[in-house]
Amino acid sequence: MKLSKCILLLLLIIFTAGTRLSFGANVFITNMDLTSRINLQAQIETRGLVDISFEGGYKYQGKLLFQYYNPDIEHKRTGTILFDGAQASVLDIFKVLDITYWTGYYGILGEGNHYKGHLYHRDPGFDYNGYFPVLGTGIILASHYYDLVGGQLFTYQRYGSDYINSMDINFWVDNGPVTFSFFAGVSSSQYRIGTQFTYAGEVTDIYFTAGYLTLEQGRQLALDDVYLLLEEWFRMKNLNLILSVFTRPAIHYNYIDRNYVYTDEKNDIDFNFDLNYEPEASNFSGGAELNIQTNKLETLGIAVSPYVSIFTSGVTWKIKVDINVLTQSRDLLTAYLNIKASF
Repeated sequence: MKLSKCILLLLLIIFTAGTRLSFGANVFITNMDLTSRINLQAQIETRGLVDISFEGGYKYQGKLLFQYYNPDIEHKRTGTILFDGAQASVLDIFKVLDITYWTGYYGILGEGNHYKGHLYHRDPGFDYNGYFPVLGTGIILASHYYDLVGGQLFTYQRYGSDYINSMDINFWVDNGPVTFSFFAGVSSSQYRIGTQFTYAGEVTDIYFTAGYLTLEQGRQLALDDVYLLLEEWFRMKNLNLILSVFTRPAIHYNYIDRNYVYTDEKNDIDFNFDLNYEPEASNFSGGAELNIQTNKLETLGIAVSPYVSIFTSGVTWKIKVDINVLTQSRDLLTAYLNIKASF
């Protein structure tokens, strides 16, 4: 997109934000993520991702979603602004049913918690933010009983298909510190199934998500087809210890191609240990991570990453240095400056 078009879109956003009371719409930057990576040759490469949401209505809700993405701002000045999706919902029909029509990107079933995103998963296009990102055009029927139990039924034409070929269900139970979700779906002759369990305690949190996305008749089950994320959080006064175990599936959503593609991952597993210190009533935390990976990029990769996070006025700053002790594909040292915000 030309620079003039980017400026035009920015003016449109500012105008809409300034007149949202008149038109009954709100503009949100749901995610602003800027990351600069600096290598030993003092070269900077900045990744920019901004999600924009236009929202309006209470009972009759509507959303328009746009996304700006540029993997290398220093060398690709124009980037790409994409229509990300649109949604319209009618809520509380007979006080039991919600109906949503959507097209494009809807959201993620089984979203991850800590060990996700491009700072951990550096293969271009794969952030591994959750079990199953939903992409297509269709209808969602949803119902819930207070905040205790609920369910969704997705019927849609999956992205890249020529007809309505997909269905998914999402059933969840929320009982205090314990939540449980069950997912199941089909696209043409390929089936998927998954689950998510979380426990939020006073000292320990547990997050577990597992799914199999490529169940087919006559196809042998294999660990390479499994999405699995297990995380345990331990709080010890001002210390936090987060242990993560992750396996990448053979098929997953690629946000560059905007489609579900083969990842070519085999015998893949990651271990990540994050120990950090966060003083009470402070606006910063600091710590270090030990990351061990075996995947298509690393036969065996080991990195130690000290970092500092600073929280200021709704913005999170993270400065991180990867010291790649053992690697086949990375520099010995790589520094990151990451800024995240939503407003």
